[in-house]
Amino acid sequence: MGRKLPPLNSLKAFEAAARSLSFTVAAEELCVTQAAVSHQIKSLEVYLATKLFTRLHRRLSLTEEGEELYVTLQPAFDEIAQTIVSIRQNFGRQMLKVRLAPSFAAKWLSPRLKQFRDMYPDIDLNLSHSSKPVDFRNEDVDVALTYGGGEWKDVECFPLIYLDFFPVCSPSLLNKKKMIKQPLDLATFPLLHDADYKGWENWLNQENAVSVNAHRGTIIDDTNVLIQAALDGQGVALGSSPFVADHIQSGRLVRLFDHELVSSNAYHFVCPPANLKQPAVKAFHQWLLTHVA
Repeated sequence: MGRKLPPLNSLKAFEAAARSLSFTVAAEELCVTQAAVSHQIKSLEVYLATKLFTRLHRRLSLTEEGEELYVTLQPAFDEIAQTIVSIRQNFGRQMLKVRLAPSFAAKWLSPRLKQFRDMYPDIDLNLSHSSKPVDFRNEDVDVALTYGGGEWKDVECFPLIYLDFFPVCSPSLLNKKKMIKQPLDLATFPLLHDADYKGWENWLNQENAVSVNAHRGTIIDDTNVLIQAALDGQGVALGSSPFVADHIQSGRLVRLFDHELVSSNAYHFVCPPANLKQPAVKAFHQWLLTHVA
């Protein structure tokens, strides 16, 4: 006996609208008009002989029956999507789409990628770069390598690298009349900030140098640009070993103090739980853990 199911398009429209609680957002996701989404959901409500949404002023809410249907459909659609991906990946070459922070990509991942390609020649990487949080539901991404505290919802996250922060600058910024021998000496030097003042605030507090004003200098929202500014002698930055070790070794940057601030945040491997079943994701995850160790 065949299954009695409503049209798949109506179920897809309902699931997208229920997830976003917006016909407009659902229409954008499905690449159709808002009227088409509304028509599909109306047809589904007629088929089920019940209301699925309560239409309020400028917003939607699910009825009890709508909530019951969404709780069933949402994981089912996720499972179907992952099965399709798995089947396609098991046939020939595999494409792994990774979103990651530009600084992490440039300084840590990129120099090691040849080893990954040598180990997994059948996996092609598609790398996109952004420091913004990834939205797996609305972005075509398998995995993200992102910085934070690991508090993201509805994903699996595994810490990879915790960062240590310490002051660095170009040798050109220092001279016999103007040296930095103790943290308090930083008061007469320009500071370079990564995204906000918190890094310097925390480091100066740790060193009992609270009289040094951390709320001054240039804020730069890209770590690569921050390091370049330090290399150019524009000020003192808080560097981290994965990003500045080669510059210190070459003498282009000087580490000013041995003391470091270890952050509770880290670069994490992040993906939806279902993605861990994909062979390419599992291979990439294991390879990363090996190199971090």
